[in-house]
Amino acid sequence: MKVRILNHPLINLYMTTLRSKNTQSTKFRYLARKISSLMVFEIFKDLNVFPNTIETPLEKYDGVKLNDPKPCIISILRAGLIMSEGITDIFDEVSIGHIGMYRDEKTLKPVNYIKKLPSDLNNRQCYLCDPMLATGGSAVSAINTLKEHSASNIKLICLLASDPGIKKVQDNFPEVEIICAQKDDKLNENGFIIPGLGDAGDRTFET
Repeated sequence: MKVRILNHPLINLYMTTLRSKNTQSTKFRYLARKISSLMVFEIFKDLNVFPNTIETPLEKYDGVKLNDPKPCIISILRAGLIMSEGITDIFDEVSIGHIGMYRDEKTLKPVNYIKKLPSDLNNRQCYLCDPMLATGGSAVSAINTLKEHSASNIKLICLLASDPGIKKVQDNFPEVEIICAQKDDKLNENGFIIPGLGDAGDRTFET
């Protein structure tokens, strides 16, 4: 299944407060980070681990370990930062990359301004953090950037996705799995998710 909507009662509880127009920036940051942390167990459900035998104080134990290269968390700046922080609060044995872009408010298309990625993405599990999958333009652009750097195993992680955004990603990259906390059906004329939660970047950084 290429789209996983978590629909967990605890996540839904926090998402309700996150969506509220009365939630101030400090609380918004706290909740976005906490929700991202709660998503970790689903995000890394398919984490590549390998057999590893260790010695406990009593005897041998057949456990697991990570092999290099480590998984990579890629944030779409700015708002993706809060998600990567929440994820690495729980699991920090990762490399971290950043793709900076903003949405042109007239064309609604993404504009790239920075790209800092680890090497050897072709051998890594890549987790792309984009809190809002609205039109899908930013996600598609970022996935294209990762593929230009030979990434082949990509998951898109979102707090909130829209049906049009999901469709755009699936139409362009049917192999990319989307994992989101919640999903809304539609967008307004300005490309914002409805009912949504507003602009995640502005609400996170109080801009």
